Amino acid sequence: MELKVTTKAAQKLSQQMHLKNGDRVKIFTKIYGGIPTVFPSYFLGIVIDNEDKAEKYCQVEGIEFYVTQEDEWILDDYDLKVILNNDEVEYHFVDPNNPDVTSGTSK
Repeated sequence: MELKVTTKAAQKLSQQMHLKNGDRVKIFTKIYGGIPTVFPSYFLGIVIDNEDKAEKYCQVEGIEFYVTQEDEWILDDYDLKVILNNDEVEYHFVDPNNPDVTSGTSK
């Protein structure tokens, strides 16, 4: 499936994380604490990381947002959309077969 980051979400994350053109932001899974997901006991984390190889990625506003091969399983059944809503970055897992249904909405 796909990883999508809206321009407004990328701008907000750039501001919050002090990102500069060419930076890479890894979205990864972790077991305790973080951004809730549709997967029980799994959460998301984000970190500036220019070292890892991207398996799935999108580039927005000069920043590459990516998931490594190790964490690509979170995109097996869902698209991950990172959006800005009411000045908050949210992470939505969307079933591409039923795009009207969003799961795991989280801030």
